[in-house]
Amino acid sequence: MASSDPAPRGTIYDLGYQGYDGPRLGRAYAVWSLYVLSVRNTFGFGRGLLPKVLALGLVLLAFVPAIVQLIIAAIVPIEEFDFVRPDQYYGFIQVIIILFVAALASDLVGNDRRNGVLALYFSRPIERDDYAAAKLAALATSLLAITVLPQAVMFAGNWLGAADGIDWARDNASDVLPILASGVLICVLFASIGVTVATFAERRAFAIISILALLTLSFVVVGIVISIVDLEVARVAIFFSPWHVVRGFTLYLFDAPVALASQDGSPAEQVAAVDVPGILYVLAALVYTAAASALTFRRYRGAV
Repeated sequence: MASSDPAPRGTIYDLGYQGYDGPRLGRAYAVWSLYVLSVRNTFGFGRGLLPKVLALGLVLLAFVPAIVQLIIAAIVPIEEFDFVRPDQYYGFIQVIIILFVAALASDLVGNDRRNGVLALYFSRPIERDDYAAAKLAALATSLLAITVLPQAVMFAGNWLGAADGIDWARDNASDVLPILASGVLICVLFASIGVTVATFAERRAFAIISILALLTLSFVVVGIVISIVDLEVARVAIFFSPWHVVRGFTLYLFDAPVALASQDGSPAEQVAAVDVPGILYVLAALVYTAAASALTFRRYRGAV
């Protein structure tokens, strides 16, 4: 018996879809947008409360030596009083820099991989090298907040608090370029190391532990090795510790003297003891940066 209902029919609706006729901003704009987004994410903007507290808390801690210096300079009746000299500043915040790199590098590149959005990024005009470069630049830029910025605040505060600002500026103007150069070199060095390690770690915890171990153990082990080996071996071993390299190029850029040269002393004393040309520490930092960045680019060229 045939059904009285009519046979089902398809219906076509005109939804009015139109092609995009606006400006196409292209690859450069996409890379810039990823960089800006990555810098914001580093400081927790657009994320939850914990990332904001962690990043901004570490930044505030990095300012403590500068604040202490300014307070002492304001209350001690001495024309110039250096509680923290510019060439010593990074030694005071060494742990803070390590924690900043370890915690934030793992989030910066790990979240995209864990959330499975890399394929989405690479489907846009962004190339794989663009993605890696944006992440490296974002972490290096963020590190300026705990390297160059506190030093700039301390320099400006001492200048404004000096009895004769013109004379003070004339006597200390030579510190400006070393502050910028050493700060930027530290940023690119540790950003490249942190991002590289984080890209090869499958989990956030592994990335944090690996970065902490690499930066801390290399510093401790190399310090011990230098203290027990002969001078010729020590001159090679010192370049296996990024922190000894940092101390070496900081002293070189500031042309800062070291009161004591000792193979079993502080990093500055060990740098003085091995007595290698300071420019080699700058070159070593650039080699570290180039090698680590190359590994990051290679990693993402094979990523999904």
